[in-house]
Amino acid sequence: MAQCAVCGADVEKTSPEETDYRDEEFAVAQVEYEGVTYEFCSEEHRRAFEETPEEYA
Repeated sequence: MAQCAVCGADVEKTSPEETDYRDEEFAVAQVEYEGVTYEFCSEEHRRAFEETPEEYA
């Protein structure tokens, strides 16, 4: 299981059932930074990361 890049909490992943992405799992929020995909437990933590990515990366 992935961990939130901001707080370290486990990141729940889900698969969108009604799309062509049924076989893939996605975090609630994620951002790509310098070629690495970071996952977050909430949109609030995604925004915090985007404001100061060097603090968390």
